Amino acid sequence: MDLSPKYKADKFQCPHCQVTSQQTWFNVDSASSAANKIINHVFYDYRTTIQDFKQKAIAEFIERAVDANVRHMSEFVPLGFSVATCLTCNEISLWINQEIVYPKKTAIAPPNDDMKSEIKDLYNEASSILIDSPKGATALLRLALQLLLKQVGKTGKNINNDIKELVADGLSPKIQQALDLLRVIGNNAVHPGQIDLDDGQNIALKLFHILNFIADEMISKPKELERLYADVIPEETKEHINQRDKKRQTT
Repeated sequence: MDLSPKYKADKFQCPHCQVTSQQTWFNVDSASSAANKIINHVFYDYRTTIQDFKQKAIAEFIERAVDANVRHMSEFVPLGFSVATCLTCNEISLWINQEIVYPKKTAIAPPNDDMKSEIKDLYNEASSILIDSPKGATALLRLALQLLLKQVGKTGKNINNDIKELVADGLSPKIQQALDLLRVIGNNAVHPGQIDLDDGQNIALKLFHILNFIADEMISKPKELERLYADVIPEETKEHINQRDKKRQTT
């Protein structure tokens, strides 16, 4: 489920506190409504102190004020301007013409810790430009994929050939699909083809997840398994396993 910030969404992942939280919206329409509620509240709050013969005149004045608010509020709150307030941290996000302009960051998971620092740098750079340039972020993630393939022992020069070699080595089909997905979409961001990247931000958001998934499956999980094997299996048993595998290779 995509929980990234969306215009007028009742709930999304706050770019400040990272919590998926309810949002309250303010724009020119809600400004008029809020102002009119205040005026009416003040009148009803104090009407017991107002002499009866003045009640009608005040009610007529409020009716005119409410109408004036609706007609003139756009002079004070620009059309296309909206504010969403997170009910968890009370921080705001600013929106112009249905696009978020502040803060210029999207709630994206941090890069996998087992990636090399240069890959993490590309991941974070892609995250920082996602809102302004989704296609640029996608292209950077493709470059990060090249370096990730190099980290797992391939050349990193030709992604397609590297994937082909990994498949020949017995690569899991789900990882192969993730690799090809990032390869094809990333390449399309650099050399436009047949994939529609108009909804670039949502596509790029998914690619961050895919890159982390690839790193987790190809680096982190094997690394954790090796650590468990080293810590748990006794040395004598490891030797028996090595001898068994040598016999298998010679038969």
